[in-house]
Amino acid sequence: MEVIHFTIEYSEEQDAQILGIYINGENLNELMRRYEIQFEPSIAGGYEGLNIAYLKDIEEHFFGKLNENDIYNYDGKTLVLGCNCGEPGCWPLIVRITEEDEVIIWSEFEQPFRGEESDGGYWDYTNLKSLEFNKKLYEEQLKAICKKLREVGNST
Repeated sequence: MEVIHFTIEYSEEQDAQILGIYINGENLNELMRRYEIQFEPSIAGGYEGLNIAYLKDIEEHFFGKLNENDIYNYDGKTLVLGCNCGEPGCWPLIVRITEEDEVIIWSEFEQPFRGEESDGGYWDYTNLKSLEFNKKLYEEQLKAICKKLREVGNST
């Protein structure tokens, strides 16, 4: 199983606090860059963490519990990384988040602007393995980042 860690980071590009995501100690942006380099090296991994100001409820968000009006809901998939410009939806990395008894699974990774009908070419994530997290540890990480956000004066 993978280990996830959330951090609060400052983005110079966005001039805002963002949510950093690390998988087994590696920044998710870098993990995605290494996978996407096969498609287009110049834009591979062109993501950044989500602007914390836009996240209404981090725990619900990262359990994939989004309503249809949520800007981070993509037909049942959740936006986990956004464009480094900070604009929600500009260059999103989306994933299906599934909750099972003791496991949280991130699967079906997608860059929706590089789908099968894309003029820019199809980016196929079928060879990118799903990420599985221990549900208890995942919940602990979410609670810890929410507590930190409250301490620095942001709402969750």
